[in-house]
Amino acid sequence: MTEAFELTATEGLKAMEAGDLTAEAWLASCLERIDAHDEAVLAWHYLDRDAALAHARVLDKTKNNGIATGVPFGVKDIIDTADMPTEYGSPIHKGHRPGRDAGCVAITRAAGAVLLGKTVSTEFGHRFPGKTRNPFNPAHTPGGSSSGSAAAVGDKMIPVAYGTQTTGSIIRPAAFCGTVGYKPTYGDFNNNGVMPNSPSIDTLGVVVRSVEDLALIRSVLLEEPLVPLKPPEICDLTIGFYRSPFWDQADEHTQSFLEDSAKKLSELGATVTDVELPGINAEIMDLHGVMCGFEFARTVAWERLNRLDELSADLREGRMNLGLKTTYDEYRAITMRFERLRLKIDDVLDGYDALITPVAPGEAPEGLRRTGSAIFNSTWTALGTPVVTLPLFEGPKGLPIGLQLIAGRAKDRRLFNVADAIMAALG
Repeated sequence: MTEAFELTATEGLKAMEAGDLTAEAWLASCLERIDAHDEAVLAWHYLDRDAALAHARVLDKTKNNGIATGVPFGVKDIIDTADMPTEYGSPIHKGHRPGRDAGCVAITRAAGAVLLGKTVSTEFGHRFPGKTRNPFNPAHTPGGSSSGSAAAVGDKMIPVAYGTQTTGSIIRPAAFCGTVGYKPTYGDFNNNGVMPNSPSIDTLGVVVRSVEDLALIRSVLLEEPLVPLKPPEICDLTIGFYRSPFWDQADEHTQSFLEDSAKKLSELGATVTDVELPGINAEIMDLHGVMCGFEFARTVAWERLNRLDELSADLREGRMNLGLKTTYDEYRAITMRFERLRLKIDDVLDGYDALITPVAPGEAPEGLRRTGSAIFNSTWTALGTPVVTLPLFEGPKGLPIGLQLIAGRAKDRRLFNVADAIMAALG
């Protein structure tokens, strides 16, 4: 018999509608799972058990009619919450309590979901890791910077958790932790109350365990009626196989998984062709880093100017230092270059239902000092395209490997439908 903690958000809502589950029972099951597993995984920065259970009981009595009523969710610790600490992954802000919820938190609560707590973030959503371990093997990184969100969902402690992405901070940990990750079209989800990293590309997103849940959460955050999935037939799809300029950095297993996927989709009737993108080359990682560094150094200006010694060496000596060495003219030239590239890539992506491409070079790396390479993610964050990763493969060490799907900007719903069809075909 399926335990409540194992349910996806959509499955849990259906069980509640059928009278087979209550919000309190669902939340209690998640708490039991956390008690049993989080000592090893360390996904949570802060839990408010009593308040969450009290909220769930109220929902059961009042029959709230929100589209996410009773869904337990977690929030990355760089996203503000009025009734819980938000410490931005840094001891500098220990005990900090914002005066209000971030927009995404307020909206999700209004839809009836129950906030359980704050998930671990890397320092300021950057590189220096927090305490979280990979739920499949605690000796391996969960990825970052949305490490706690991905690990909590991957370990089935909770069905939904919010994260953020400036480079690969949702998609990579989602893949490493065997979950479905989603970075929307840039600007679709409001970032009010989310600590900035590099505001020109920072994107709020979500980690779940089914594509169907992506459709639910998008409807929640856009405050629109639930839009059900309508997956197409595989034979009606036009798929681009994009190896990217970094293909040689993917390990042999990842390359084989991608090539086999392309072959199988083709055998099922999809039109699958190799794709090259104009203006995208190996330089894009450097351009992304310089642009982000310039913005990030200003984002943490107070900490940099007042509490410098309390910042990690990774942060001081990495992107922040690069940003301080970058001139405004250099920065602006890069942002203008990306603006032109986005329009060019939009035109190319119009010809495809989705691109398939690697999520990461391979499985989650061993060790906890680094969160893994984002070399296959930063292009899409800089271009502002929607991205979904599907947990379809298993590497030689028994750790998950994902398949990354890309669509043109503002085609998020279409990408969900395609992702659901591909998940069914390849899963």
